[in-house]
Parts: sequence; structure tokens; C-alpha cells
Amino acid sequence: MADFYQISNAERYEEAKKQFKERSERINPCVKERDLSLKCLDEFYYARRKCQPFFDNYNNCRKFWNFVTKERRKEGIKPYIPPPEEREQLKTEYLPRFKA
Repeated sequence: MADFYQISNAERYEEAKKQFKERSERINPCVKERDLSLKCLDEFYYARRKCQPFFDNYNNCRKFWNFVTKERRKEGIKPYIPPPEEREQLKTEYLPRFKA
């Protein structure tokens, strides 16, 4: 990355936005579902009833990853929320044990 003072505000903004998105994905495994819920609300002018399937999907996602976090904590596995590159493998491992 170039010297901080040699880049434009637009470039700083884009870099900050990129870092924020990467951080959000690392912390929240349901960021995609959250974004889809918010996009639906925007599309339908905040008519919550029309977006209920998106909310249900987001809530199920949160419940699943909370289950995974609790199981990993019990087993002493850190980090409790797995990094994005491990999540697909962990879905196959924990999904059969998860009861919504």
C-alpha cells in the first residue's frame, strides 16, 4: 500500500470499506443472510411480511452458528467462531447434530 498521505480520500474510503467487509465476514458467519434481509427490506419499502423468508433464513443461520460456537467452546476448540475458510467443512460436521 502506498504512503497513507499520498492516496486520495476515495482510495482510503474504498480500503476502509474493504477491511470492514472482511472483518464482518470473519466475525459474522451470517453476513450474507443479513445483507439479503436488508436488501429485501429496501426493495419492498420495509414491508416486513414480504421479507419473512429472509428473516427466517437469517435466524436459522444465527441459531446454527450459535450451536457451533457452544459446541466448540465445550470441546475447547478455539477460535469459537471458525474462520470463513473452515466453515463449509464445519457445516457438514455439525449440521447432522443441529436441531432447529
